[in-house]
Amino acid sequence: MYSLYLSGKGVEAIAKILNADGLKTRLNGQWSKSSVSSVLKNYSYTGNLILQKTYRENHLTKRTLKNDSVLPKYHAQGTHEPIIDIDTWNAVQKEFTRRAEKHAHRGVKQKSYPFTGIITCGCCGKHYHRKVTHAGVVWICDTYNHLGKDACPSKAVPEPVLERLAGDIAPSEITAVRAENGNRLVITTADGSEIVKRWQDRSRAESWTPEMKEAARQKALARSRA
Repeated sequence: MYSLYLSGKGVEAIAKILNADGLKTRLNGQWSKSSVSSVLKNYSYTGNLILQKTYRENHLTKRTLKNDSVLPKYHAQGTHEPIIDIDTWNAVQKEFTRRAEKHAHRGVKQKSYPFTGIITCGCCGKHYHRKVTHAGVVWICDTYNHLGKDACPSKAVPEPVLERLAGDIAPSEITAVRAENGNRLVITTADGSEIVKRWQDRSRAESWTPEMKEAARQKALARSRA
């Protein structure tokens, strides 16, 4: 995993490789971007530990808080068998920083859409995000998009369908949308109410855009001339 990252692979690509090889996470689950990133950044895999990274707020609340220089931290070396040497681990952390700085310097602000961050998958719980495909714009589960239907059997929602189903509700009133199988959307409003909406799939012929029809026509012409 570490060598793959240092060779230029991203965490998403590494997750796909591990899943394709049938390898499981520590909890016997599928690999994702976050689980790969967690392993690559975990200092304890070097055989060393940072102690007192968290602390209890007080004896009354007993809340566990992150130790941001409130109390001293302690570095314990050689506490257990390492799975990666410290030099490789350090190289991976530098590469994380380099890639993050590279993306930050691009200065491109992501456009936000009305449904950004509020649609979740009824199958796996991950968020849906907007995606432009050859057939049009859809909102799709992050797990399905990156790991495929074996990881999540959810279904993409065409953006025009989403806009039509939610069109009679003020955007400011929509607090959450859950996309469920069976072409079902559960819309939660500000007062806590849940509104169930359904839609019918379009036929293949109806879903073709003018551009797709023209491309198919050109291919047919090319075949007839061959």
